[in-house]
Amino acid sequence: MSSPETRACLDFAYRMVVGIGVEDELYVCRDGITIATHAGVERVEPSSSHPYDVLIHLVAKAMQTHLRGVDLAQIRDDLLATDIGELLANKVNDHLSGLSVGEWQRLRVRVAFYTADDNTAMMADPTEIEG
Repeated sequence: MSSPETRACLDFAYRMVVGIGVEDELYVCRDGITIATHAGVERVEPSSSHPYDVLIHLVAKAMQTHLRGVDLAQIRDDLLATDIGELLANKVNDHLSGLSVGEWQRLRVRVAFYTADDNTAMMADPTEIEG
């Protein structure tokens, strides 16, 4: 089960890379790789050969690192040190540098949303008449 912070960062990274607005519904499942949107359900694998999947996970991990207090320039340097390439490191940095203070705050609110997702099963409304 992924942490609420991991799920919220994947939520935001997916929105950024794929281009889904904040007004659109999106839910990252507890496995940390399954994403449900209004268009369907898909798995975003960090080890995928699909470039979007890799970028989404890199942006999500970089967001998590920044939430924990690491400067964006340091994150870029750390990415370069992993030999992912300057182009990809710059792309991740560009995504994060483009976030406003308000967007970082919305990310923190999304962390709280996933924190409240306490792994209880969804149940039908008990007041609904069965028939």
